[in-house]
Order: sequence, then C-alpha cells, then structure tokens
Amino acid sequence: MVFNTTSDPRRRAAAPAMTRPPTRTSGRLPPSSGAVRYCLDLARREAPRRLLWLPVALGIGIGVYFASPVEPSPVLGPGLAVVAVAVAVAFRNSRAVVWIALLVTAAAIGFAVAEHRTRAKATVMLEREIWADVEGRLTAIERRPTDWRLTLTGVSIIDVARLTRAPSGVRVTVAGANKRQAENPLSIGDRVRLRARLGPPPPPAAPGAFDFQRDAYFRGIGAIGFVVGPVEVLERAPAGAGAGLRAMVDRVRDRAALLIRQALPGPSGAVAAAMLIGDRAGIDEATALVFRETGLAHLLAISGLHMSLVAGTVFVTVRVALAAWPAAALRWPIKKWAAVVALVSALGYLLLAGAPVPTQRAFLMTAVVLTGVLLDRETLSLYLVAWAAAVVLLLAPESLIGPSFQLSFAAVIALIAVWEVISARRRVRPQRRGGPLRRAVGYVGGVAATSLVASLATAPIVAHHFQQVPVLGAVANLAAVPVTAFLTMPAGVLGLLAMPIGLEAWPLRVMGWGIDATLWSAEMASTGPLTAVDVPALGIGSMIVLAIGGLWLAVWRTGIRWFGAGLVGVGLVLPALGRLPDALISADGDLAAVRVPGEGWAVSREGGSRFVHDTWRRRWGGDAGTSFLALDTRVDGPGEFGCDGLGCVVRIGDRVLALAATPEAAIEDCTRSDIVVTAARLREGCDGGAIVIDRDNLRREGAHAIWLSHGAIRVQSVNASRGYRPWVIRPGSSIRTAVD
Repeated sequence: MVFNTTSDPRRRAAAPAMTRPPTRTSGRLPPSSGAVRYCLDLARREAPRRLLWLPVALGIGIGVYFASPVEPSPVLGPGLAVVAVAVAVAFRNSRAVVWIALLVTAAAIGFAVAEHRTRAKATVMLEREIWADVEGRLTAIERRPTDWRLTLTGVSIIDVARLTRAPSGVRVTVAGANKRQAENPLSIGDRVRLRARLGPPPPPAAPGAFDFQRDAYFRGIGAIGFVVGPVEVLERAPAGAGAGLRAMVDRVRDRAALLIRQALPGPSGAVAAAMLIGDRAGIDEATALVFRETGLAHLLAISGLHMSLVAGTVFVTVRVALAAWPAAALRWPIKKWAAVVALVSALGYLLLAGAPVPTQRAFLMTAVVLTGVLLDRETLSLYLVAWAAAVVLLLAPESLIGPSFQLSFAAVIALIAVWEVISARRRVRPQRRGGPLRRAVGYVGGVAATSLVASLATAPIVAHHFQQVPVLGAVANLAAVPVTAFLTMPAGVLGLLAMPIGLEAWPLRVMGWGIDATLWSAEMASTGPLTAVDVPALGIGSMIVLAIGGLWLAVWRTGIRWFGAGLVGVGLVLPALGRLPDALISADGDLAAVRVPGEGWAVSREGGSRFVHDTWRRRWGGDAGTSFLALDTRVDGPGEFGCDGLGCVVRIGDRVLALAATPEAAIEDCTRSDIVVTAARLREGCDGGAIVIDRDNLRREGAHAIWLSHGAIRVQSVNASRGYRPWVIRPGSSIRTAVD
C-alpha cells in the first residue's frame, strides 16, 4: 500500500516550503560552491577563538611604538582608537568590519599605553662620564660573588660643573675593601653618600644587540659606575609602616637572602635564593653557564613552576590539615578555604620575588585557577594565558621586547595549546587508567614531552637573545624537574614559612639536597657532546614571522592552523637569507672585527672591551676570532691584510677597508680605500671620496656594522637603527632626546 503524504491540505501547503530549492539572493555567494561552504564552516567553528587575537593586537601596537624611529605624538594612539571605534559603530551591521575595527582599537590602545608609559617614566639619563660625590636612598643590594651592586634613587650629585639635572637613579659597583667596609651597616632604605665614577648606561655593542640604555630607562636608572672609597650612611632607613610597603618588602627579601646563604653556603645557597625570592646576584658565572647550556635556566627564574608549587603546597597542606579536623571537614567548604589561603600565599610570594614579568604572569594564572576553585569552574585555557598577557602588557608594555616575557609566554602558550589538542582527543577516545608502572611511565613521558614542547617553543627566542640553543635540555629537565617539584621547592616553601620563628635551617638543608642533585645532573648534561649549539642572532624580521606563525598554530583549531606551520618555516629560513656584516666597529673605535669569507672572523686586538668582544662573538655565532694585527703582513685567501704600526688595510672582494690609528694615516688611506675607520678626529674631509667613520661619528652614532661585499657599501650604526628616542643618548647632538 502506498501512502500519499501530501493528501492532507496542510501538508500540501507545507511541502512546497520544505522542498523549495534555494534561490540565489542579492549579495550572497552561490551556496553550491563547496569551497565557500567550507570556508564559512571554518569561520563558524573558529569564531569563539577570535577573541584570542585581541591581546595579540595589543602587543602589535606596543611593538610598532618601540619600532618607531622617532617619539610619536601622544594623541596618535588615542586618536586612532577613536577612529576605529567610530568605524565599528558606523558599520555595525558588518561583522568583518567590526572585527577589524576591534583589532585596530586593541593595537591603538597598546600603542597609546606604551607611549604613556615612556612619558611617565621620564628617566633622566647622564650624558657624559663624571667623578662625583653622590647621595641617594638605597633601594637594592645585589650581593654578587666578586662584588656588590647598589641601586640608589632620589639622587643628588654634589659639585659637578655643567650638570643641569641629576640622573633619576644610579647603580654602582662596590668591590674589594669598600665592600667589606659596607658589609655590616648597609640596609635597604638607608640614605648614603659615596664617591663614584659615573657614566651613562652602555649603548648596544652592535646594531640589533640588546639595548641596555632602553632597559635602564624603564628601570629608572640614569647612570652606572663604580665606587671609590667607603660608603657612608647618612640616615638610617625608617622602621615599621613609615618605611612604605615596597621598602619593607625589599628589606624582607634582603634578610631572607642572607638567611638562605647562611644555611646553604656556596652555589647551592645562591641557587636557592634565586629559586625562592628571585635574587640571582649570588650565582657565579660557571653555575649560570651550566644552567644556560643545559636548558635549566628556567628553574632560576620564578615562573609558573615555582608559583604553582608554592600555591599547590599551601593548598594541599591547608586542605589536609582541615580535613583532619572532622568538625571543619563536615561543616565548612575546606577546599575553598584552602584556595583562599593559597591565593593569599601566592600574592605574598609575588611581592617577595620582586614581581618580575614571569612571576606576574604566573600569579595572574594561578589567581584565576584558584578563583575557579572558589566558583567551582575549570579555568585552564589559552583564554587565561591571553588575558594574563594583556594585563602584563598594560602594566609594563616594555616587557614585550624583553626575553623574560617572550620566553615565559611562549612556553606556556605552547604547552596549553598541545594540552587542548590532547584533551580533545581524550574526550573522543577515553583511555583506561593503568597500573602503577603504566602511570610511572606516563609521568616520565609527560615530563619529557613537556620539556620537549617548551624547548621547541622557546628555542628561537633563546637563539635570538642569547645566540645559543640547548640541545640536551629535555634530558636535563627529565631529571631536574621532578626533583624540583617533589623535594626542592616544597622544602624551600617550608623554609620560608619557618623564617619568622628561626626554624628555617633544616628545611633549607633539605632544599640544598635537591639543588645539589639538580647541579649534578646539569653538570653531567653539560659535559656531553652538543650540550649547546652557538648560532647567530635570528633578527627582528625572523622573530616576528615566527611569533605570528606560532600563535596561528596555537590559536586556531581547524585545518587553517597549518598555515602557521608554513610561517614558522619561513621564519626559520629568513636568517639564512640574510648576510652577516663584513666588519664591526666598537663605539670608541678601540676594537674592530672583520669577517673573512671562508676563513672566519678576525679581530683587531685580543684586548679591548671584554663585553663588546663577547657580544660580537655571540652574535656571529663563532669562536673568539684571531687577532689579525698579530698576523703576518699578508694572509693568503679571499681576505687580504696589510698591517703596520699605523693600522691595517683589509681587502674583501673588490672593496678596501682601512683601519687607521692616526689622522695622518687616515688621510693617506683615503686615496686607496673605499671606507676609512679611525678613532681619531678628522678635521678635514677625505679627498679620495671614501666613506669616513671617525671619532665624532662613533661618539655620536655608536658602534657601526659595515657590509662591503655583494654590491654597494652599506653602513649601519647603533643609533641610526634606534632612532631619536628618550632612552637614546647622543653626546654632542643638538636634538633633545629626553622626555620632559
């Protein structure tokens, strides 16, 4: 029997509406297009993840501000934000236009926040070297193995001619007998007087190298130097509440560092102080090098691992203690009580650690997770990381361009992105809970996988900032992380809690056992082949492409995310397409380095500034180089050297570079060279048409990089690449660079 489904008049009326073929309407794409349908489906599925790009846009705005060659107008960022909001309102019916306007608004906010932060700091920078009597309030004491470093604010410079304004802050080194005289009486908050040789913070040692002047500007330090003679205490620090919260916290940190080093002398105590309160000044260079080469340096920076262990230790301890009290366990929400105590402890630990960027990020994430416990919600996701990054950038936009922010967030973003993928698959394919052996193997595999993911995510950042990539980092972390998690940090937390009652010795000794085990594993890993590989700096362009590619991979969840893998590949290839400079000249003209094709690097002298020499060596990714002044007068090969007592002449390809020791030698080299470099001042021009870099150029523009081969000569100076910014010091320039 056949039933006519349209016999009912109501069904017959409904049938045409249900079976009517779709028609093409104005302004719509043909629905028959599979590619269009696929793209619309991807857009619908990825729509909730779009919010993750707003903090990225905020960071892009901050990056554009710091990349600007001049200080922008203070109305530029807010004005752009207002225009973007107006566009969003005018085109509110278009989702695409509204979303683009939101991204532009976030970028404009980042730009405006960075400009405001720079203007608000207004650090006064010293422009020349002086000998002076200095008075100021002591705000930091860094007890290093060979010397001390003191930071003073509220500075007064006594009896120095032609000095219109004193620097905002001063950081000086106290060594030898002066350090021993100052060892007992000095404490944070004291007002002191000292005799010191001061100078401006050093500029980058090469174009693109780390900018110490910018870093000092945002730290409020306008001069650095060393102390000559004793440090005199003029006024003791005020006690109690009159000292202020920050001064009180700094004194507590200083006292805690002393107690830790008394309980654990030597490298173990220095590492313990770094892990517990963020005081890394006492770590000697050999220990720091071992941690860097083995990929364990993250253990010395108080970050997510340390914050989670502190909060977790307090949370578990409080919850177990309350659970042992039947009246509390049966009547009260002890889990939430433990979360509140852990949150307060995390805030105290943030203050005790000095609130560096990784600790700020770790505290924000820990606070959100503990708040989720109070609200009975699960909060661990990329949204948490994104908004934590936004808060950090709004509070300290300059942190974006520092390695600390980049390393911290790159590792966390990569780990949570991988965890989201694994969690999604586990929901589809639940796994059985295995026995103890399987769980142990799973834990070891999880630690190894975590270390591998974090190492891969941070490797380009480490290569760019430190010109070194740890190869055995996963192996070293496999041994060090469990020891740190289960022994070192829990004992350290107990030691901190026991300090007020004077019972910190035994917990800190137990912590020392864990640190000794970590140091042993690090030393074992550092003795292997390929412990760390030296590489040249990647460059800003490569870092930007890598960052966008990595974020694209982490944010999206559909097939479009694999476009990010292509961007990562492009970012890794870009450094190979660039060319290293053929010569580097130091800011004082005292040191030069020349790259000989097929031969490596040669430096003008084995002495000179050790800091500049080491920076150049790391940036070109090679060894220390050979002094070509110590070579014979002629070297066979692509590079030819001719040296005498008045300097050297270097031929690279068909170009000639002259390094002249005297003005007379420079004038003579003008007629036979393409470029002449001298630390002397040339009062007259070069008749031969050569490019001249003399003392005035070096003093005004800083270190120079020179490209001689493959086409036209190109010269780039440090200050030309930095532009006219408030932190750029240009002695002798008529352009004012300070923010008034």
